[in-house]
Amino acid sequence: MAESVKDNIDIQATVEDIFKVTTDLAAYPEWNANIKKVEVTETDDQGRPAKAYFEVDLKLKQVSYTLGYDYSGAPESFSWELIEGDVNELSGSYSFDGFDDVTEVTYEMKADPGFKIPSMLRRQVEKAVVKGALEDLKKRVEN
Repeated sequence: MAESVKDNIDIQATVEDIFKVTTDLAAYPEWNANIKKVEVTETDDQGRPAKAYFEVDLKLKQVSYTLGYDYSGAPESFSWELIEGDVNELSGSYSFDGFDDVTEVTYEMKADPGFKIPSMLRRQVEKAVVKGALEDLKKRVEN
């Protein structure tokens, strides 16, 4: 059973600007260090990714998977769930809380990689993935 990992960061941008960057999945390999390839395989009626295939370097192992997206909270949040792939479980969300010229971005992830890894090391990797994704997002949006 996977445990949830959650972190947040303040970004100097609007909710709408950050939402645009985080939903441009095809561009993720340009700014997210762990993501090597993304193919959007289906879009919703607003042109947002509904399904996407990912190839990711977890440092311990390369994995691939397909995620399905839910935008019912958009633009303040969106989430994803595993459809299929090399991992047993993967879900997550971004949420955006805007104040004047700063937005607090929260990233939550729940993952079961599907291979044995000591729980302490696994927790460190999960926290590093979430923190790294937020820091990479901040750099992408603010530059």
